[in-house]
Amino acid sequence: MKIEELSNYGLPRIVIDVLLERGFKELNPLQEEAIRKGLLDGRSQVVVAPTASGKTLIGELALVRKALDGYIGLYLVPLKALAGEKYEEFQVWSRIGLKIGISTGDYESPGEHLGRYDLIVATYERFDSLLRLRPAWLSRIGVVVVDELHMVGDYERGPILEMILARLLDSDTQIIGLSATIGNPGELAKWLHAELVTVNWRPVKLVEGVFDRRRNRIVFVTDNGERYERIIHRLENPALSIALQSVARGSQVLVFVNNRRRAEEWAWRLSEHMNLLNYLIDKDKLGIVLEELKESPSSSERTNLSELVKHGVAYHHAGLSTAARRAVEKGFRSGVIRAVFATPTLAAGVNLPARRVLVSIKRYNPSTRRMMGIRIFEYKQMAGRAGRPQYDPIGESVIYDASSLTEGLRYIHGKPESVESKLSTERSLRIHLLALIATGQARSIDEALKTFSKTLFRYQYGTVSQLKYRLLEVIEDLYKWGMITGDKGDYKATRLGYLTTITYLDPLTTHVFQEKISSKSDPGTLWLLHVVALTPDYRRSRPYISYRIVKRLEEEALDLASQGKIPDPPELDEYEYDQWLQAFAQARMLSMWINEVREDEIGKELGVGPGDIYSARDTAAWITSSLARISKETGKLVLGEKLYRLSIRLEYGVKEDALELVSLEGIGRVRARTLIRSGIRSLKELAVTPREKLLSLPGFGPRLVENIYEQLRRKGFKL
Repeated sequence: MKIEELSNYGLPRIVIDVLLERGFKELNPLQEEAIRKGLLDGRSQVVVAPTASGKTLIGELALVRKALDGYIGLYLVPLKALAGEKYEEFQVWSRIGLKIGISTGDYESPGEHLGRYDLIVATYERFDSLLRLRPAWLSRIGVVVVDELHMVGDYERGPILEMILARLLDSDTQIIGLSATIGNPGELAKWLHAELVTVNWRPVKLVEGVFDRRRNRIVFVTDNGERYERIIHRLENPALSIALQSVARGSQVLVFVNNRRRAEEWAWRLSEHMNLLNYLIDKDKLGIVLEELKESPSSSERTNLSELVKHGVAYHHAGLSTAARRAVEKGFRSGVIRAVFATPTLAAGVNLPARRVLVSIKRYNPSTRRMMGIRIFEYKQMAGRAGRPQYDPIGESVIYDASSLTEGLRYIHGKPESVESKLSTERSLRIHLLALIATGQARSIDEALKTFSKTLFRYQYGTVSQLKYRLLEVIEDLYKWGMITGDKGDYKATRLGYLTTITYLDPLTTHVFQEKISSKSDPGTLWLLHVVALTPDYRRSRPYISYRIVKRLEEEALDLASQGKIPDPPELDEYEYDQWLQAFAQARMLSMWINEVREDEIGKELGVGPGDIYSARDTAAWITSSLARISKETGKLVLGEKLYRLSIRLEYGVKEDALELVSLEGIGRVRARTLIRSGIRSLKELAVTPREKLLSLPGFGPRLVENIYEQLRRKGFKL
């Protein structure tokens, strides 16, 4: 179908012109199928097709069509990084007057300002929080596009997405679900009352293969039978041997490795063999990547990655800082970096395709203490990264660690597992039941079950009766924790319950904090950080600190507990004791951060990367900020103020004396300390500081100094 033919489906010429300017001349088979099945007529759809098959454009067309009709459209993603990527992509629609917004955090904000946008990109969690806060513009939503729809089967984010969709099913909102890998797409389409759009088409053909250890060759499965590639290099493992051969033959290669340490180690190993291939690296582009790496806050990160990138190699994982990850991604896209060793999180994150993708199908299972095979769904996600549209005639994926050829072929020919509801976990039920009660949508168990009856759980298991018993148990806990009042037919949230819901905390997090704080009249900073690290909201996403390092801190933790500086360890429960000790290690990391210890020093002591520190910082800052509001609004004003100041310290990584200075945009932990060392300790002192003195300080350029003075003027200071 030619792009111009979209006018026959009611799409205005101004939209068609933008599509033509972007290089779209005709719709591909998947996009055409979506149009023919009522995409622009408001029909809900579940779109399942391989990676890079043009699913995003389907969502865009639905969003733009509804926006031009006066509705608001939302594009939901699981990760902040994806939200930023899509937000930048969608800016193209500002050419026709549409306003594009983004919202990925600040769960307490009602978000009324978002009503001025036509298209909003948001994370699942942020939209769930908006459904609780109920800004006036919610009634104007005409379409919700859910990227990575298969995430409904995820243990952590799945219940959030499932409850969002259940609520949307009560309205006339068009739902567009997008996914590359779903084993039961028809079932999800029926649940959502949607058309199923699925076409097995890719812009770049995918050829999948398995490394055969016995014959030292890759066996590729093609339409015409098997094709073989002998591996002539003999490095220490197949992944390195195949990666080197791939680069030598002119291909960029993305190697998925099952843990961070190995990703870094293998990157260094490959770099030792890349000297003869340096001619492949564009020196001008290399300079740009090295310049971007200077933005990393970690000197060891800058040094290590810069050295690797000079040899056309890099690693990528969640422990890296945002600046380093972006530099690696840009370097790979520009062709400077020929091989990237990445953990599997990249497969579900940013779009980073390669001519050849090497996949590990083994993961360490701590419960069995041995390597286990991953799900077919996970393999398909990683393999789908193979092939760069407009650059490669084919994309190749290679399983490099199959125990046998038979095992590898099972993944290639296998069907992704069915997506199943994870809503029935205790954590999910208490969070979402309290939200329904607190927002007045459920005054009884039966009313709550009306919403739960719209869920995938109800669709798959045919009944919510088994949920009813679980919900009654949750109700007992919410009563006991002071979250709700009333009898069985008239549940109401208490102030504590309402605040817990709108701050997006797990009710158990609030309860754990309330219980711990009751035994401490004047908690210190480390004590508060330890309690925060004990909460379920922190524990579910805390960075990994090795058991060896945690045990090394045991004596110090017990000594601090005996002094009352951290909570006492639990008695007679080995699991809870281990959690208490792990929480101390986490609290120690956060304490170092707010006392302005450099990221490299924290990493050296605790074995974490800058990305880990920032992730922990974000989680801890959100929890402390939420607990600060709850404390203040339930009468604990002094504690609330202490928690609020701690949340700001966590956000910026500063000591108490820098809190006032970091309130200015552009002044972070490093510049604030520079000012303090120069004798400037407050905004009042900053306002009377001569321009020449500020300009003489490291990190203070003319543009920043002018911005600082402008902010001070707006705050009422006379300069």
